[in-house]
Amino acid sequence: MSYETVLERVYTIPFYPKLNSIPRNKRAPRAMRLIREFIARHLKSDDIIIDQAVNELIWKRGIQKPPRKITVRVVKSDDDVVEVYLVDASLVKEFDSTQLPISKDSSEIEMDEEEFDEEED
Repeated sequence: MSYETVLERVYTIPFYPKLNSIPRNKRAPRAMRLIREFIARHLKSDDIIIDQAVNELIWKRGIQKPPRKITVRVVKSDDDVVEVYLVDASLVKEFDSTQLPISKDSSEIEMDEEEFDEEED
């Protein structure tokens, strides 16, 4: 199945002050539910797929201390399936290592410095 992207947006989802009233040992699961509620409210869809990187970021500091807010990229396809990704993860996936600039060898750098010194004299 191939899906066409209908809508793509970047959202910053705040968790606090909603998590302040939640018991400490239930904050990370509640943050995951808040992501689902936020996306369902803004994109009018109940079929939400959250990327594993988002889950790992929420649980990174444990169950008691999820991040205060999170920035996500949301993609809605033509059949109302909504996928949630981290903004940073999307940039890393698009990065191609072949685009890196080629660095000079250390010998060439030394020769360039010597030539620079000779030009100053």
